[in-house]
Amino acid sequence: MKTLYITDLDGTFLTNKGTVSEISKQIINRLSCDGLLFSVATARSVLSALPLLDGINVTAPIVAMSGVVVYDTFRHKTVKYYSVGENDFNSLISVFTSHKKAPFAFFFNKKTEEYQIIFTELKLGIHKDYYDIRHKTLGELIHKADSYEIPKDFEPIFVSICDGHDDLVKICAELDKIGGVTYSFYKDTYTPYWFLEVFNSQVSKANGLKAVKQLIGADRTVAFGDNRNDLALFMEADLKCAVENAVDELKEKADIIIGSNEDDSVAKFIENDFIK
Repeated sequence: MKTLYITDLDGTFLTNKGTVSEISKQIINRLSCDGLLFSVATARSVLSALPLLDGINVTAPIVAMSGVVVYDTFRHKTVKYYSVGENDFNSLISVFTSHKKAPFAFFFNKKTEEYQIIFTELKLGIHKDYYDIRHKTLGELIHKADSYEIPKDFEPIFVSICDGHDDLVKICAELDKIGGVTYSFYKDTYTPYWFLEVFNSQVSKANGLKAVKQLIGADRTVAFGDNRNDLALFMEADLKCAVENAVDELKEKADIIIGSNEDDSVAKFIENDFIK
């Protein structure tokens, strides 16, 4: 039986420092030599996820931006992506700006496979931190603009903001009225803030997992997660594993509760299951 192991990153495969431990890295790399099919399904963009996976043998395409993008790490190629229609994009941006919010908007050029990330203002300290971290590696791919005008030859694919729960709940209610988009709303792993991410209504981690499963011909899928945005991933997986530090809502849907993200629990579970 061909099994695909797919894990969330933050709060699940990553430590609380936002890195992959050497133990987890060694386990995955050793098993990959024996045919392990290993992937990740993350809310992070490809640009943000790949540096964290450096030195790890990711042996199946990854799911990024909660399912917006499926990316082949071997061929360095996007094999599937979903864009947001121009009218829907303008509508959702209007919702944010009417609430005096300035999200990060992600755009993709399918011919060049280039990204642009645009914002109009850094309103909170966490927004500045987000920009500073990514600007170090992405340079001007992430930049301030006067408006959210769609760059020439690019398509909008993802809009993200980290902010207070109560403010974002009000925005969610208005986004529900836009037919072509859906969103993921969950607490940040590292701060008291919440993430709100908006994308094409066909997008989910579940559909991302389906795509990867079909691409590699897997018969069985084992998924790992910690947060509300992993619920869709669990819906599609054959075996659902929540880490000990997961939210109760996800634990209720899990088949197995494993150890915490601080204890290399994902890699250790994969090792035991793969060897059986």
